[in-house]
Amino acid sequence: MDRSPQTDSTLFIDQDYQDYLGLVSNGYFRDHDFYLDYQMFLSNREVPFEEELEDDGVEEGGVTNTGDEEMEDPVVESISVTLTDPKVFDCPICFEPLYSPVFQCENGHIVCSSCCTQIMNKCRSCRLPIGHNRCLAIEKVLESIKVKCQNTRYGCKETTSYGKKLDHAKTCDHAPCSCPLSDCNFVGSCTQLYKHFRDEHENSSVQFQHNKVFQITLNFDDTFIVLQEEKDGVLFILNIRIESLTNVISVCCIAPSVKERIYYDIVAESGGSIIRFQSYAKNIQSWIDNQPSSGILLPADSFGHSGQLKLEICVSDAGLTFVN
Repeated sequence: MDRSPQTDSTLFIDQDYQDYLGLVSNGYFRDHDFYLDYQMFLSNREVPFEEELEDDGVEEGGVTNTGDEEMEDPVVESISVTLTDPKVFDCPICFEPLYSPVFQCENGHIVCSSCCTQIMNKCRSCRLPIGHNRCLAIEKVLESIKVKCQNTRYGCKETTSYGKKLDHAKTCDHAPCSCPLSDCNFVGSCTQLYKHFRDEHENSSVQFQHNKVFQITLNFDDTFIVLQEEKDGVLFILNIRIESLTNVISVCCIAPSVKERIYYDIVAESGGSIIRFQSYAKNIQSWIDNQPSSGILLPADSFGHSGQLKLEICVSDAGLTFVN
């Protein structure tokens, strides 16, 4: 499966804004005030046939309107459009999605509020002052745009306003996670990855239960071991990194950073001494690209003549759990 994230550029805006944006994209309103142009655009639109009948006091279908009845508010229907260049709604300075307030200079160049201070309130395009006049038309357009989460393909069904899509992406628990096996290209949410590993790599993991001590025997040439909780739906990785004088052993969780951090406890015997290490499992989305650097430190000769090392591990689902 392709590891590169996909962006859905389907937007939902009303018809007036769609027509207006079409003229903007074709350069019709270039170097003009967006808000004034938009108001002029609306006022010059052709009046629909149904509205022309109002002077006759007769509605379509022959029902007379006396003017005493309260008129219902018109229903604005959303439509689906495809934006060929999604970057048109990004700030030209920081390249992040625009969100209110949006400012413009006298020539109509726009910038987000955060960048106004960074550019010393001088437009990068024409050097005119910027940061005092808001672009109300663009702000209204941004409020009308709804986009699907970039993790839709991984199961997220959230729809947010365009300016808040990055905020949602940072907290989305459907962020893509990669299979830790180097010969597997699977990418999915942490829940999808759990099911994938259970179905496709059943014999490549060690099963365990939260809050219960389990034993693992490491071989000298092991670099990692996949730990799969029996019911939780999350994968863990026991990392083994061998350095010149020490062995570094730790546990990480394959999950987005927004997932609650899980604590673990490792006990090892080295040279007749008992060594205990307690910490939390770092959340990572790809073990291959982000292997933890901290963990329990054991002497280089901990594996002994047999080339094996026995560990007692306990992974908790609610705080630290101590191994007795």
